[in-house]
Amino acid sequence: MACLSLVSCDDKKNENTLVVAVSADYPPFEFYKDGKIVGFEIDLIKAIAKELNKEVVIKDMSFDSIIGALHSGRIDLAISNIAITNERKEKVDFTIPYYKTLSVMLVDSRSSVSKPEDLAGQTIGTQTGTPYEKMIKEEWQKVVPNLSLRSLAKVPDLIQDFKSERLSAIVLGFSEAESIIKAHPNFKIIPMSATEADCAIALPPGSLLTGKINQILQRMETDGTLKKIQDTWLHTTE
Repeated sequence: MACLSLVSCDDKKNENTLVVAVSADYPPFEFYKDGKIVGFEIDLIKAIAKELNKEVVIKDMSFDSIIGALHSGRIDLAISNIAITNERKEKVDFTIPYYKTLSVMLVDSRSSVSKPEDLAGQTIGTQTGTPYEKMIKEEWQKVVPNLSLRSLAKVPDLIQDFKSERLSAIVLGFSEAESIIKAHPNFKIIPMSATEADCAIALPPGSLLTGKINQILQRMETDGTLKKIQDTWLHTTE
């Protein structure tokens, strides 16, 4: 049976383990509960590791450091709601997708904001190193007058800034937004059209694990295992 442990970033890899990077601040994908990292992607990688007959070693790190750690080969793979982008494909390999994500804005439940243009002259927040950050910089700030961006490493810090009225909105994925609303009902979700993206497991360039994991993911999709794990953690109607 594959088991799960949490280690510091200077632990060494061995052939019997999968050293997996996550940013454990993204419920329901990966987050801390009772001192342990749990979530959809944690259950998924444990199931994959079981098929590979390997132990999972989790390394919690900031999201913006994950691609660099993969590119240098310091970790075996990363699973942290990582969207496939052309820029990332130049640095790392990806498995086949296992999940589709949609960009949304979180705003105050009383807010009249319904689109990015309504945020002219205000400050919007997102997580550092994400496609949301790139979208805001390369698209939104070109069309929304005086839109300021505040990028932070951790989602809880964004929520705290919002509560402190330093942010008018937060941009992130749909399922993460739903999870936040359960704990913070003062938010509401504004979906962003035409922002769907594929999420996949990221690996160092040329990793021999990519093909093996692709085969496992295909089997899990065919036999219903993937859907069962999704249904445990996610709303599948998005």
